[in-house]
Amino acid sequence: MNHRSGSIKLTAEYFKIVLVQVQNKFLSKHKIKKLPKTFQFYGYGSFDESKPNLKADFESIGTQFINGKYLYDKSRDIEKGKFFVKLNEYYKSILLLYIGYESFNDFFKEHNISDQENKNQRALIQEDNQDATYYYINYYFGEGEIILKGQTIITHNWKKIQHIFLYPLDDGTYGKHYSQGTVVKQGDTIYIKTKTLSSGRYIDGASEIYYVGHQASPSLKYLVGTYCNFDEYSNPVAGRAILEKCDNKEDMEEKTKDNIIPPYIAQEIRNKRIVNKNSTPKHYLELSEKSPFSSIYGKIPGTYELKFQLNKNLSESLKFKILSNNYKIITLTDNVYIENDRIELINKGSVINLRFNLSGIIAIERLNIYFKTYYLKHVNATQSGVFCGIDNENRLVNGTLTVNYSTN
Repeated sequence: MNHRSGSIKLTAEYFKIVLVQVQNKFLSKHKIKKLPKTFQFYGYGSFDESKPNLKADFESIGTQFINGKYLYDKSRDIEKGKFFVKLNEYYKSILLLYIGYESFNDFFKEHNISDQENKNQRALIQEDNQDATYYYINYYFGEGEIILKGQTIITHNWKKIQHIFLYPLDDGTYGKHYSQGTVVKQGDTIYIKTKTLSSGRYIDGASEIYYVGHQASPSLKYLVGTYCNFDEYSNPVAGRAILEKCDNKEDMEEKTKDNIIPPYIAQEIRNKRIVNKNSTPKHYLELSEKSPFSSIYGKIPGTYELKFQLNKNLSESLKFKILSNNYKIITLTDNVYIENDRIELINKGSVINLRFNLSGIIAIERLNIYFKTYYLKHVNATQSGVFCGIDNENRLVNGTLTVNYSTN
């Protein structure tokens, strides 16, 4: 587990072992059975310099001033849940001298916690290597309503990034679009700001956000996040992106030549894209092609009672309310919970489509409903519609239903 000279990053578990060894050495050196209070032990704040403290111990074996609070702050970072701590070069050398090791390589060999912890520690050391380069396949749902691939290269200790987006052409070759930018990690999130090449110069490009947790960045096999950019027609777009790590540059280039999208990627990425048309509406009716039907949409709130026949012997009913302030669907049927609800007007506002998942005491789990919007012209109305879905025994079901609607 080699690492370059200078500072070093230690995982929380390895740092805890170092701290325990420091504490044991302190007790043995000063022939005491109990550690003094925090201020006194680390040697900062209101401590008594005439009594044993780590600050004095460290200064006695080194040549520079020691900040007694430095090690305390690192221990507090771990207590707060931080995945790793970084020790500067001088403090690292002092700690090694104090606990009796020539290098952290020797320390790691003697303290083999687990394969996973060793992997995490190696990743941290690799991350600290300024020359390391990491290669990823970039998957996203792009122009042409298809899943596209790109190549992503991360360098400079996870500070610099380059994207090479590939677009399939009619002759079987690929067009390429380049962007490059910076990576900033804040807490458990990575923020990426890029510039893209246009007319021979770099202009502001995409912004990306990925959740990475508290793992060391080089150990991440996948990064799942979102992007915001402009498409080839200058329309603002946003969507989901997944980066999949490759072993090396050759592996990355080979995988991007394959036009097959892995199913575990496709089901996560397909249709996960928002496109805002490049326009500046002057009236709310110009917001989108759906805007003219907003007056119909505004009449949707109310109380609904649905009755549908699942088979010859089984019927079900469901009662819910669509709130007038935010259009949220609230169940009015005891012991039934509605989630993932969706309301949509289709066919120029003449048909309403309701979709949701159900849990609780009801014989159906997924429900997709269609009925005409004519009922909205009346305060109270009863009409028929159609449904399809999946019952709680995983059978496909469909049929007609009755809709009782009231505005209260």
